[in-house]
Amino acid sequence: MEKQIPQDKKSRVTERRFNTAKSFVYSFFKRRRKELRREDDNSKNIYVDLHETRIFVIFVTTILLSTIDAAFTLLIISNGGEEINPFMKYLLDNDVVLFFWIKFFLTSFGLLFLVSHKHFTVFQFINGYKIIYAVFATYFVLITYELSLLSKIFLTA
Repeated sequence: MEKQIPQDKKSRVTERRFNTAKSFVYSFFKRRRKELRREDDNSKNIYVDLHETRIFVIFVTTILLSTIDAAFTLLIISNGGEEINPFMKYLLDNDVVLFFWIKFFLTSFGLLFLVSHKHFTVFQFINGYKIIYAVFATYFVLITYELSLLSKIFLTA
């Protein structure tokens, strides 16, 4: 469904820059947009289909940290620790392999969603970039905490 623009302010009959499902799917096959092109694009929620190297590095590093978190969690639990997340605790109690894969896919798909919406703004000041960096920082702090727990476990043993 295309929105109409007043006749005196248009060079085309319809506005072609509105986000649609068609443009989102199209971007997987024909990549063209790497960044916001117009000054007024900063105030809009716009998809891009080419992403910066730094976003790729943060994405891969966060997935790696999530995997390390899963391994450290198993190590801590095997030494008397306890999982405080009820959903992950249920998975750990029933199937460790399922725990790992669900953790991996939840993190991966969550990050994919954030990367594809990195230029979207919520609450007028939080964009996808900030959330991606916050997730990375959270995993970094979590790994640091788990390393401190593991050092107490193995240094006192």
